[in-house]
Amino acid sequence: MTKTPNLARSLLLAGLLMISTQASAQATLVLLKFEFVEEMHDPRTAESDQNRLLLINDELSRQIEACAAFKITDEAPAQSTVTRARSRMAYLYRCNGCAAEIGAAADTQFVLFPWVQKVSNLILNVNAEIRSAATDRVVAARSVDIRGNTDRSWMRGAKALALRICELDGHRLSSAPAD
Repeated sequence: MTKTPNLARSLLLAGLLMISTQASAQATLVLLKFEFVEEMHDPRTAESDQNRLLLINDELSRQIEACAAFKITDEAPAQSTVTRARSRMAYLYRCNGCAAEIGAAADTQFVLFPWVQKVSNLILNVNAEIRSAATDRVVAARSVDIRGNTDRSWMRGAKALALRICELDGHRLSSAPAD
């Protein structure tokens, strides 16, 4: 009879150890705000497009917080670095070397650069690059094409992008050899 409680206790401890190891194995990631690349410059949709950026920033953050691959780190310690980098170029996702600066300031392994490219009111792309804070190299890139410039299509695009990011193995990204 004493073997069953001991076995149950051992299995419980092993399970807790596995959960603890999984949680600590999450790669850390600072999630930057979406940038907007509008190729058509339509003033009639400017305000609603900016509001949609806020919606999908929140949605991407919520979705990635819930995934097992990454642990989101606070952007606040890197805010001045992000602001300085944004002042040097039109789009932060095109920066050269800023992932290392931002990653060091946020004390994180990876920096996620998301952006929406609006080709027209019908064709939009929701994109993200994940760069290593140690090397500034792109370790993963994901993109989702959406049709229609509506709250619903943008939200579906953000959710699909988050799913593709969450499918990544953060631990494998952090141990990938540099070229």
